[in-house]
Amino acid sequence: MNWADIAATTFVLLIAGALILAMFYIVRVASGESEGSKTIRDMVETLFGTPAHLRGGDDSASGEGSSGGSRLAGASTQLPFREPCPACGEEVTENDVNCPSCELRLL
Repeated sequence: MNWADIAATTFVLLIAGALILAMFYIVRVASGESEGSKTIRDMVETLFGTPAHLRGGDDSASGEGSSGGSRLAGASTQLPFREPCPACGEEVTENDVNCPSCELRLL
């Protein structure tokens, strides 16, 4: 083994260790009740779930800074999201696989 191999291995292990520590730090911050944890939770929710601005529901409650627990509790009782079909303009929901009028395959 030469010194370049040892240095490269050490560098890779340090980066892997830093990534693991960063992951534990993010989980620790996200489980807290501070303002920073709310920001991290919003970022994770945006990456892995439906963002808050795309969720349906009360416009008055979302504009006034409702708590995260009440938002999640109301999510299961919401009506399906409706929008016009890109091809014919017929109203479709996220439950529709194909448009009811023109049979366009929806994503």
